[in-house]
Amino acid sequence: MTEIYTTQSSVHRSGVTAVDAADPADAGGAVDTRGYHECRFDIAIAGVSLTSLEVQVLFWNARQEVWMRGGKRTFDNTGKYAVVVDARGAKIFLKVTAFTGTSFSLAADYSLS
Repeated sequence: MTEIYTTQSSVHRSGVTAVDAADPADAGGAVDTRGYHECRFDIAIAGVSLTSLEVQVLFWNARQEVWMRGGKRTFDNTGKYAVVVDARGAKIFLKVTAFTGTSFSLAADYSLS
């Protein structure tokens, strides 16, 4: 039987109310998944007249010191969602890439396994 070790939830981002204008300057705010296979983001989205909110996972390339773009997920309503990322030890960041509506607020916790 394979044991699965998981971490307790921790805050990745909170109080996000605007689309991220650019990638983070470095990996300082990234989730370090070293020693783990997956990262689960628990995302809470609130808003007014929200019709679309898109997030994208970024992967840090330490050799080139740049972010590589990964998968996207689009939400068409407010609510609470879980998104699992096959991280395989990478440093990752959840970026808000697009929004349609009047206003929104996003918070994202993460746990590793």
